[in-house]
Amino acid sequence: MEFSLRPASEEDREFLYALHCRTMREVIEQTWGWDGTWRLRDFDRRFREYIVSINKCYCHSVHVLLMENQAGCGYIHELQVLPEHQGQGIGTAVVERVIEEAAARGVSVTLSVVPANPRAKQLYERLGFEVTAFEAPFFRMRHSSRLNGA
Repeated sequence: MEFSLRPASEEDREFLYALHCRTMREVIEQTWGWDGTWRLRDFDRRFREYIVSINKCYCHSVHVLLMENQAGCGYIHELQVLPEHQGQGIGTAVVERVIEEAAARGVSVTLSVVPANPRAKQLYERLGFEVTAFEAPFFRMRHSSRLNGA
């Protein structure tokens, strides 16, 4: 699948927050409850602190990837795909690219997913992530099979 990632800019903020609300609201409501004021503050914090990339596919923005480079791993904080583009392989292609880039750097990829998001957990398991712990409300997952020539 052809796509290109570009760094998010201040001009993308409105789109990204709308995408976050559209794709994550139900999961967040089920897990913690939705507080719009807190959610916007948290979004702003993450927009500043993480590596935020937008995927342009089909000539328009369809997903966002929030990453952080941690000691010995790349950490996927969020992957959000517009609902009308879900199930088309975009998320799979993006995560596979993250795995390949991490393997080239000799690091693993980690992430967390909540039980209220079973489709995401299934995607990550299908791509070779394994649950390493359950720390309520998160399943902690790790992908390291391509390290050291494995």
